[in-house]
Amino acid sequence: MEPEKLLTSPDLDLTSDNLKNGLGRWFSIYDTLTTTLSNPPYEISPEWRFYRDGGAWLCRMTRKKQTVFWISAWKQFLKCGFYFTKKSGDGISALSIDESLKSSFDKTDPIGKLRPLIIDLTAKKQLGDLYTVASYMISRK
Repeated sequence: MEPEKLLTSPDLDLTSDNLKNGLGRWFSIYDTLTTTLSNPPYEISPEWRFYRDGGAWLCRMTRKKQTVFWISAWKQFLKCGFYFTKKSGDGISALSIDESLKSSFDKTDPIGKLRPLIIDLTAKKQLGDLYTVASYMISRK
């Protein structure tokens, strides 16, 4: 089954209630994620914006001016994408994260000069891996 995008209306006023309704069952994971990441040591903030080329709202998770990762909302999951250069991605294999994420990262072809590490969030238990990768990304700057 092809994944189905959520939050596809460019006219959506992304208030917290509309975000909660738009994310549906994924809002609880999103809320836990953003609450944790907004505090030290992360201090990462969400910035939602509609992207016409993708036809959906995307959340850019930033620390100061650094983009740490992106979130897109799908009916089946929340997709979190981290993007690394060859040099910055060298330490992924040493991280204490699920082996399937490391394997997927190793097998993924670069998009231009960047290699994606994608985490499809479907459960709160996956947040530990996301926090580990976010910490790694922050430490690379």
